Amino acid sequence: MTATKKPIVYSGTGSAIDNYNSPTPTHNENWGVFDLNNQQHKYIMALCRTRQWTKPSERWGTVADMDGAFSTFLKSSKSPVKKPLQDMTPKEVSKIIVALGGIVEHKFK
Repeated sequence: MTATKKPIVYSGTGSAIDNYNSPTPTHNENWGVFDLNNQQHKYIMALCRTRQWTKPSERWGTVADMDGAFSTFLKSSKSPVKKPLQDMTPKEVSKIIVALGGIVEHKFK
């Protein structure tokens, strides 16, 4: 007998067993880790701020929510590339930029 699901580390609230058995378990892995020296990553941060995917920061005021909304977007069915930002090629990052541009345009239509 083989397992149908891959084990995950759960650090959320509620029951870990209920989370594991749910159709869409919560993964706390941050796919939005970015490189501040990468111009494409900076542009993604700007698009996140424009889309109002932000969170408060004691040090910087309001910052792009890279570990929340953006990470969730990368894991969703709406993302054209389903992998962490750090693992993407420049061409794949370009696809994410185009998708985020469409999301921003739709938000302010």
